[in-house]
Amino acid sequence: WFKSFDANISVHPASELYIRHAGNVMDVVDLLSGAEMLKGGVPSHEALGTFGYHFDVRGGIEGLEDRTISLGLGVVDHLQPPLFNIGIRHTLVRSLSNLAVISPASGFDGFASSAGRIVEFNVAVGQGVGIAMALATLGDRPLNQMTNQDVRSVLAATGKLTRSYPITYAQASAQLLALETTLTDNVAIA
Repeated sequence: WFKSFDANISVHPASELYIRHAGNVMDVVDLLSGAEMLKGGVPSHEALGTFGYHFDVRGGIEGLEDRTISLGLGVVDHLQPPLFNIGIRHTLVRSLSNLAVISPASGFDGFASSAGRIVEFNVAVGQGVGIAMALATLGDRPLNQMTNQDVRSVLAATGKLTRSYPITYAQASAQLLALETTLTDNVAIA
């Protein structure tokens, strides 16, 4: 196709496989829940940056309101938009030592998955995973043992670390945690 435009290129096989995945992966090192997002995300000393987006459940979640009321949790609506610190640990697969899955909701638990389909978030996390991959290779370490601090130190040393500015909504986080936990614990009843 490129050559049809008179492009002067050569094609080489890739040394790695890239699979675009738009779902969720739960077997990760550190899950990230909606309650944790409302609590500010990863701790500031681990933060690679800050991201914000509302819990977007346009069209609703069928049966959620009835379910939350039946469990004594009241009506869930108008959740505060989280502004939270990001890291890479929610993308690192626990059972496969050298696999990270960067997708709109990798490792997101509960309401978190409704805030995760934004490209800018995935680009920032992808940058962090790329740095972690290089560090893991150079240090002969499994990728899933890399930490946010490992990546943060490289970003800081190169002057690329962005400012973090999370907002903590303690009461909303506690309420959402109760909801996420109760719904998870009662999923078999559904």
